[in-house]
Amino acid sequence: MAALQCAHCHKPISVSKVTGTRGKGFSAQIQCYHCQAWLGRHAILTILKVIGFYTAVIAGVTGYFVEGLANIITPVIMLSLILTGVTHLMDHLLVIEAPEEDGKPTDEIK
Repeated sequence: MAALQCAHCHKPISVSKVTGTRGKGFSAQIQCYHCQAWLGRHAILTILKVIGFYTAVIAGVTGYFVEGLANIITPVIMLSLILTGVTHLMDHLLVIEAPEEDGKPTDEIK
């Protein structure tokens, strides 16, 4: 069972218990069942991560089957794996829409 941490209330969220979702694909969002905040991922970082991964896979398969491309394919694989790793480290849940605080000032410490 995968667990995430809410970027708003910092409580653990079980993926299997999430009921509120909206959007599809790279713009999908989930709702924290503790604080009702909508959470999502940074779409550009997610797209870059997917591009880096598939570029590495395609370059690896091409380098395996086509002779004489090692000088070109090796740096492409290395750079695309670096892109995948860096974007994976930077891609985390963001608060898309914070819940409304009824009658409470926003700077109040809980």
